This record gives sequence, C-alpha cells and structure tokens, in this order.
Amino acid sequence: MFDIRIEGYSVDLNPASQITLEKYNPILDFATVQGARVNTFTLPDTPLNRRVLGYFYDPQAGYTNRRYFCEKYVDSQVIESGYVKIQESAEAGTTLFFTQNLGEIFGDLQGLALSEIPFASLALPGAPMAAANHLADAYCFPSIENPGFYGNQAFTGVMNSYNSGTSSYAAEARVPHFFLRWVLAQFGLKTGWRFQGVFLDDPDLARLILANLYSLDGASAIFPANHLPDLTGGGLLIELRKLFNLYLDFDVRRKVADIGFVDDILAAPCLLDWTSKADPGHTKTPETVNRLELGYELDSNDALMKPIPPSMDKYITPETVANEGGSVLPIRSRLSTYLKNPVSGLAMTSQPGISPNNKDSQNKGNPKILFWNGIVSGKPRATHTCGTRSLIWNGSNNLVNAGYGRFEAFKESTFRVNKVVNLTPADLATFSFRNKVHIKGVNYLVGSMKVALMKDQKVIPAELELWRV
Repeated sequence: MFDIRIEGYSVDLNPASQITLEKYNPILDFATVQGARVNTFTLPDTPLNRRVLGYFYDPQAGYTNRRYFCEKYVDSQVIESGYVKIQESAEAGTTLFFTQNLGEIFGDLQGLALSEIPFASLALPGAPMAAANHLADAYCFPSIENPGFYGNQAFTGVMNSYNSGTSSYAAEARVPHFFLRWVLAQFGLKTGWRFQGVFLDDPDLARLILANLYSLDGASAIFPANHLPDLTGGGLLIELRKLFNLYLDFDVRRKVADIGFVDDILAAPCLLDWTSKADPGHTKTPETVNRLELGYELDSNDALMKPIPPSMDKYITPETVANEGGSVLPIRSRLSTYLKNPVSGLAMTSQPGISPNNKDSQNKGNPKILFWNGIVSGKPRATHTCGTRSLIWNGSNNLVNAGYGRFEAFKESTFRVNKVVNLTPADLATFSFRNKVHIKGVNYLVGSMKVALMKDQKVIPAELELWRV
C-alpha cells in the first residue's frame, strides 16, 4: 500500500493517486547534489488534510512560507524523505511540490556565505599558542611567507612570524587560520546538521585549515567570519568534493551528512544481483566525455601564480587508444593552496593582507586550504603536504592519484545503458547509490532512477540509467 505522511500524519489520498519520484547519483555531478525530485501532487480536500496543512485554503488563515516534512511509504517501507511546500490550494484539494536537495537543506543559512554567518566571537589571545591541537582547537597561527602583506611597508615578510627562542609571535600580521573540522562542527550547530564520514576521520585530512589574509591588527576579539571564505556551507562541501572526489550523502530525516570517497565506492564489491528483475531490452550509449581536466581557480592576486607554476597547473587525462576522440570533463575547484618554499619549508604567497595598517587591503583573495603540520624545526608550519597527501594536482602524492585514479579509469571505459528493472518496495527502501548492481554479467553504477508510486503495488517498474563499472 502506498502512503504519504506529512509531519507524521498519514494523509488522505485520491484513489488514483500517483507520484513520480526521480533520484540521482551524486557521483556523476560535480556542480551540485541533486538529491531527489518528486513531481507535483494533489491532496484531496478532507478534514485531515486541511488540518495537517494549516487550513491554508481558508482566506482567513495566515500562512508562512514553511516546509512540511514528508515521507513516502510503500508496504510500510520508507522510499523517500524530504520536504514539501504548498504550490496552490483550490476547492478540490491542495497541490504540493517536493524538495530535497543541497539548495534547501540548511534553512536560513543556505544562502549565506561563511564569512556572513555570525559565529560567536572568540577571546583574543594575549600570547597565541604555537602548538595548536587540530582535534581540539578552533584555529592555529602558522608562519607563512608573504612579503606583500603590507604592500610596500617594511616588515618581516612572514605572517605569524614566530621566534622559537622566546616562544612568541611578532605583534604584526597575526592571522588565525580555522580548522575545517571546527568550521563544519560550528556550521552544524547552527543548522542542526551533523557531519561525519571517512573523509573527516582521515588523520591527515583532519588537519585541514582554511587559509586567509585577515590580520588581527587592532582587533579586540576574534570574529571567525572575518577569517572564513566567501563560500556558503553547501558551497564549501561542493568545492571540497571537486578537490578530493568526495561522495556527499545527505540524510534529510536524521540531518546527517556522510562524507566519503568516490574511489572507495568504485573499489567496493558488487553485492546486488538484479538480473532476474531486469527487462530484456535496453538502450546502450557510448560515453564520449571520457577524460578528466582537474584544476583549481588560482588566485590572480597572488604574484607567485604568474606565470602558473607547473606544480599548480591543471591535470588532463592523457589521450590513449582507449579514450581516443573523447572530450574532457572539466572539474575545477574554487579551493586552491599555497606553494612551499623548498628552503625554509614554509608555505608562501605574495599578496596584500587585510589590515587597518594596510591601505591596499581590499580583496580577501580566493579561498585556500592547507594542512596544519604543527611545530616543525621550531616553526609553526602549515603547507600543502601532510603524510602521504598533497593538495596539488602534480608531483608526488598528488590529488589525482589519491582521489581520482579509479574514477578516471571508470570514465575511460564506461558506457550508459537505459533499462527498466522491476523492483520491490524493499528494494527501493534499502537501495543506496553507493551500491553497484549486477545484471547479466555486467556490474553497473546506477546513475539515476525514475519510478511511479501508486496504491497496491507489489512490483514497481523503475527506469534506470546504468553506467558500466
């Protein structure tokens, strides 16, 4: 039996009610996370439905542009969870539309950049600690070479210049860099979401910091927003996704975002065999976008990026016999990083900082990330390398080999098959796009799924877009 529950109430449906549900695999989209989409549907005008929807049809009833939590059940199995909004209400019933995507889930903070969110201020440390704990502290003060921080004014040329002999920082150009882990936790507290997964559990990636150029010159407290990028919370996740080839899985009901790696999913065994459920016919299409172009939006304000250093340049999948004639898929992250001085071992840049003492401080620059390395050779250090990881596309331990190896091979050899597969309610309820499926000797990723839900269904035909793994 097909059932729709809104705010926990099983609402009345028309006898011939049908809802079309579409779901999309986030692995195949680097611009957004589409989540699920449901066509508009109409609930009949009944006392129960009027009460659940706040008597919206009544002209005397007030209304706020609210969302209603909605679940779709088939045979007591939850098929999809998300939110619905009222589109219109007439004498015969009320039409609703379903929303569940990254553009909706963070509520009032969805459209605000991190630099605009009023995170609680932090006390200004009289003597900043050099040995910050990345698992407990909010920020660190890494020494970063930047001779252009104060424009033409003379200074040490190093942000957060540290004297190991006196265990103290210079008074000028103190710039706190916030840990990514802390930023996501604080954003989660404000939105009611929790962020978890193997990405955040990785011991090297737990050391990521968001680099910035905002000095504490003349400050009375630390205001986190000043030191965070002009990216929304969702935008930050998307840019991290591009950099590390992440799998973003949002559980709207529990408000949990699980962050993993696409290459781990591609390496996992195939556990579902849908051969007996699949119709015999299909349409097969070659994949012509079979190479990758990976890079970042480099900061034009950084003098060290002109010309682009070879290590910071984009990576393009070499043309081979297997991918010959295909086009490239451009994946470019707004997050970049700094070069490292091979002599001093410090990260380095050359661009104006933001300070009341600097008349040239107007631009925050493009968002960047670094690894907090801790105290190295007497200096608090943050660079683009940590352990066996690097934040650049070329050279040893590069981002391509660490995160895109299997996905690159997948794009080179895959093709698309469109096929109808007859699923049970339990199949739909337990399916995840993390799962590969086996059909007649071939393993596939499910790229998308479209189903029509109605009453008294025991078998549900699903239109699948399948990609050979």
